[in-house]
Amino acid sequence: MNVKILSLSMIAGLAVAVAAMPLPAKEAPVPARTRIVTPDPAVQLKGLVHQFRVGDVTGLAQALIPPSKWEDARDAYDQARQKPLDEKDREHFAEQLERFTAPDAVDALMAELEPKLEQARPQWPGMLMLGMGAAQMAVASPDADLDEAQREALRRMLPGLQRWVGSTDFLDSVTLRQALTLFADGVRRTGIRDLESLRQLPLEGMLDRAGTLLVAGKDALRLYGLDLDAVADSLNIEVLSGDGFNARVHASVTLFGASVGTDLELVLIDGRWYGASVVKTPDSPELALAADR
Repeated sequence: MNVKILSLSMIAGLAVAVAAMPLPAKEAPVPARTRIVTPDPAVQLKGLVHQFRVGDVTGLAQALIPPSKWEDARDAYDQARQKPLDEKDREHFAEQLERFTAPDAVDALMAELEPKLEQARPQWPGMLMLGMGAAQMAVASPDADLDEAQREALRRMLPGLQRWVGSTDFLDSVTLRQALTLFADGVRRTGIRDLESLRQLPLEGMLDRAGTLLVAGKDALRLYGLDLDAVADSLNIEVLSGDGFNARVHASVTLFGASVGTDLELVLIDGRWYGASVVKTPDSPELALAADR
């Protein structure tokens, strides 16, 4: 179960990973020759699907963050990894890493988790009813902490979500062992042996190791009937408006049999589209340049 939740957190979003961005106030006609050289935002965003499928976390990050902000992120990362190591942090990291890289790691994890599975099995039907009931209340109640778009997306997903959780045995020991084995193999493939070896990696190297875990997590989730690559493949982009330097698009994916999506507002910087919320700061040179255009 821990592997499932961790993997969903990593990706929950990589499927819609480009969300939340504000459109400039006005649009102006663009000369035909400008339109010819302006990249299609739909094509660019669809290109993220391949990077997600192959676990190219570095490529995804660089595609979503403008170059100057990427340099800022790299500088901040480099400064953080130069700080002295705390012995407690080193020991804690080693203990957690050992849980997945030891020769008998999966056996040890199963020995720890099996009693919890046994305890949870009699309670699972009631937990499932409570969870589905809470989701239905969130759809119906105006007091739920959801905006209207989120409420509507949950309403559309709810039937498929119910079918999925109702037909999937999340407490099956055999499936859990297989999922843990996939994830443990992924941790071993990162080549990380201790906190020092992780800190020696540049930002791109660290993200490459995260990509290995992303692929392992997706493989583990497939055992529970959730194919995140298929979700990513369903990505559809509709260009709603644009002036050659700013664009508004609707991005949607099919999740639990329902189409869910959001409107994205983009700014063209150095020939690529980026989310306006990523580049919008009061002193952002990228946003100022886009506005001047």
